[in-house]
Amino acid sequence: MVDLMIYIVRSLIVILATWLITNFIGKKSIAQLTPYDLAILFIISNVGAQPLVNKDSFKTAFGMILLGLSIVLIARLSLNKFFYQMDTSPSIVIANGQINEKELKKNRMSVYMLLSLLRVQGYFKISDINYAILETSGDVSVIPRAQSRPVTPKDMQLYPQEDGLTYAVIIDGQMMKQALHHAKVSEDWLVQELKKLYMASPHEVFYAEVDSDKQLFANLYASSKSKKAN
Repeated sequence: MVDLMIYIVRSLIVILATWLITNFIGKKSIAQLTPYDLAILFIISNVGAQPLVNKDSFKTAFGMILLGLSIVLIARLSLNKFFYQMDTSPSIVIANGQINEKELKKNRMSVYMLLSLLRVQGYFKISDINYAILETSGDVSVIPRAQSRPVTPKDMQLYPQEDGLTYAVIIDGQMMKQALHHAKVSEDWLVQELKKLYMASPHEVFYAEVDSDKQLFANLYASSKSKKAN
């Protein structure tokens, strides 16, 4: 029983250290990690398993946090102009409607992979594309040919009003006070609008949002909907 408790404590230390490291790294997705980020993360994953097989839990946690801090330090250093050339740079894989075979080989990308990435962007024909740029994150940015790009309001000489931000004011039955503040509406206003539009109270709402025009949209819990239907 004692051994089990020790093992649980070790696991909790590792989980806490891992949580701290992910917060240090920030909001990068896996696709946005640089080679040195990945290299250190591989080391961290190896170090992180050590407390589960030995007794140096605190030393291991300290080592993991130190490695996490090194990711932050290297990321900060990479913002310096001196390090710009050390990171990968975008590659033009299609130029003037022609696939650049040299850039595909340089990035170890097949034509099939390129076509797949283009389909994700909504382009199914190479002939519709003027330029395609492989970004450092692994995504592809596309500049379509003039005759293939979507029609815009400007093309039709229309000038619609700019959209503002939409704020989630209720999530899982709980009012988001900070979102209400940013949306410039009060809790009383929200309660009244819910009653008027949905005949519901905040605790019956799974999700609700308010846009820049003070338009409210709400998604009630399924149980609340069934009660109102009956």
